[in-house]
Amino acid sequence: MTIVSVQGFIDTHVHTGPAPFRRIGDSIDVARWCREAGMLGIVVKSHFEATIAKVYHARKEVPDLGLWAGIALNRGVGGINPGAVEQALKQDAKVVWMPTIDAENHVRVFGAPGAFGAIGAGSYANESKYGIDGTYTVLDGGKLTADAKTAIDIVADYDVVLATGHLSEAEIRAVVDYALGRGHGRIIVTHPEMQCPDLSIEAQVELAGAGCLMEYCAVNCMPMFQAVTSDQMKEAIDAVGPENAVIATDSGQPFSPKLPDMFRTFAQVLHEKGVSLDAIATMAIRNPARLLGIEPRNTDVVPMDELFGVAQE
Repeated sequence: MTIVSVQGFIDTHVHTGPAPFRRIGDSIDVARWCREAGMLGIVVKSHFEATIAKVYHARKEVPDLGLWAGIALNRGVGGINPGAVEQALKQDAKVVWMPTIDAENHVRVFGAPGAFGAIGAGSYANESKYGIDGTYTVLDGGKLTADAKTAIDIVADYDVVLATGHLSEAEIRAVVDYALGRGHGRIIVTHPEMQCPDLSIEAQVELAGAGCLMEYCAVNCMPMFQAVTSDQMKEAIDAVGPENAVIATDSGQPFSPKLPDMFRTFAQVLHEKGVSLDAIATMAIRNPARLLGIEPRNTDVVPMDELFGVAQE
């Protein structure tokens, strides 16, 4: 069995400090780890702010790693705020996430806005002292709001990645339908296997067939979240097809490993379960590169020659 390396991998879902949640490292720390492991690049995400400044400063310290910024439409940026979207994209952000921890669907699943209380993670406490706990939905009477439409219009005009965040299935379908109607083709369904949105495999197949990429995240196989087993993750990948998926980490939590180790372990487990090396390369290298509009450094998985002093077959 090949020992997988993360050389050339691109992670589309990475959390870094500083943040109201505890994080394992800041953007410079994480970028250095990824460079040392031979990764091509990472998309830095925050539930609380656009990551323009985080990426700017990390690029200065680690110029030989691809670093891309994004914005999640939560409380910290005014919710579903087209003005915030436009300003982020003017500053070269590459991903726009629909509401995540402040989404109405997130609150329904985890019990409170801005937190993950239902999984019992102490590092995720983030209650407002002033009762500023707004929640957001893209729907009004079952139809997309004007602000949601405008935000998607701006994403389409800039031709960047639209990610569905922690929306419900009904919200995801409305967002996807509108974006596809605009002719926009860079769409990620954010961790469909997680407790929110918890999409059925049938729904994932339908959305993949419409042109979306499913983003399967390592954290959801980890002990704290335990959203799915590795066998269930493989089942979903097999159903939608690796050509319609990316794998990422959603890393940064104190209870998760450093990003390169988490990514390598995730890819290795999937491979051990029967996912081919070509499929791993499609999901960790080729598809993320296509989403971001960049050229991959390598298009195949590079085996690790040696791991912990044990020679590879």
